[in-house]
Amino acid sequence: MNHATTEADGPDSLRPFVEQRPHWTACDHKELDAAGARCATIRVPLDYRNPQGATLTIGFSRIKATDTAHRIGVMMHNSGGPGGNTLDMPLYDAPAMGRRLAARYDLIGMDPRGVVRSSPLRCGTAGHWLRSAGYDDTGFRAQARYEADLVKSCQRVYGKGMSYLRHFTTRNTARDMDVLRAVLGERKTSYFGISYGTYLGAAYAAMFPGRTDRLLLDSAIDPARWNVRAFRDAAAANEAFLDTWAAWAARRHTLYGFGDTPAKVRATVEGIARQAARTPLRVGPYTADGQQVPAVLADVMADDREFARAAKNIRVLHDAARGRTVEPTEELRAALGPPDDTSDIQNSLQLALLCGDRAAPRDLSWYRRNVERSRATMPVYGPLFNGVHPCALWPNTPLEPPVTGGNDAPGLIVQATGDPRTSYGNGQGLHRKMPNSRLITLRAQVHGVYTVYPNRCVYRQVNDYLRTGELPARNTVCDKDPGNGTR
Repeated sequence: MNHATTEADGPDSLRPFVEQRPHWTACDHKELDAAGARCATIRVPLDYRNPQGATLTIGFSRIKATDTAHRIGVMMHNSGGPGGNTLDMPLYDAPAMGRRLAARYDLIGMDPRGVVRSSPLRCGTAGHWLRSAGYDDTGFRAQARYEADLVKSCQRVYGKGMSYLRHFTTRNTARDMDVLRAVLGERKTSYFGISYGTYLGAAYAAMFPGRTDRLLLDSAIDPARWNVRAFRDAAAANEAFLDTWAAWAARRHTLYGFGDTPAKVRATVEGIARQAARTPLRVGPYTADGQQVPAVLADVMADDREFARAAKNIRVLHDAARGRTVEPTEELRAALGPPDDTSDIQNSLQLALLCGDRAAPRDLSWYRRNVERSRATMPVYGPLFNGVHPCALWPNTPLEPPVTGGNDAPGLIVQATGDPRTSYGNGQGLHRKMPNSRLITLRAQVHGVYTVYPNRCVYRQVNDYLRTGELPARNTVCDKDPGNGTR
């Protein structure tokens, strides 16, 4: 096998890494093994400035191309998060790509550094960092204390200065990808990233020009907005989603009883959050306080086809707010229960990467002002997405500047107009920074389109690109498929 080297980044110092040979084994993952995948690990530098120093293990899967006569190459993936487990992401390509097209790629699922198969981080976190600052200064102070406790949990494991965690960044993850590209013997790699994975993919294209083939970026982040601004953007997007859901629920007042106008439904939802801020709700064996409830609402409202499921979860919270005995749904159990090992890994990596990528404002009064301003127009999600960021309390600063600019790589960006996580403006922003890209817009409210939200128009545009390497001639707007509506 011929191994392509990373000339731009010092081939001599990285030669021991790019000349590794994968030892392929079973993945010890039921679905991957059933799909014929094989897994391997490689070593990469903890710090690329000192490749002779400490190393990390990077785990990855491969579903080999079976149509070898028409093989296109490798396609790497990232599922987002940051911190999402990506090892099994290739399993979900075939329904969207079609088996004939998927068979022309070696589909690679690389767990990023710090995630499950790749030297995982474990801070012993009490939960995810995103919590609401509530409706008054008491709520703001409580949220700030929660973030401080998360930082301290990492310090107890990784030391007061947490110097080890400074190397778990987007730039270093992109460098790991390029080492893996070389190890696999490829001069270029195709790439499919969702959410944060779009930022990683755009960063890779900027750092390693000429090394991307097909570049598919789904539910994008504008690099200039990463990281605090991207989260603040989500407040308005989630409020818009809530407005749409409230109108839907009002038309079904006789079924759900949340109110017969959108305003009344909204008042019901806000009332749940305010009651939780006064007295935590009892949801089976769990409690849900005013910091948690808005985050839970965001979790269950992310897909306009699942309004009824959102209503089911909100019904449980509504009854709990009235003092009734309730049992959690599967979604509420996952959101309110203690984090399992995988959740702790994702939470820990997300803290390290966000704070290692880009410094956040450290003046807590800045967050207080943003929260106070947001309460009037975004009462449910404004305090959630504008609260104190954990990086405001992080003990160190990034070793490198973030990737905030664009790149000249051809790429296809897919974005829903009502994306509640990475707002449509983020997709437009990335498109402007990638002048050779095309933007496919889906008129829908969902986060994650291509492998999540079946749509013939999106499939046609994306799959033609993945098949031929030719971008659409122009930007395209797609409507929902008939019958693929709210349920």
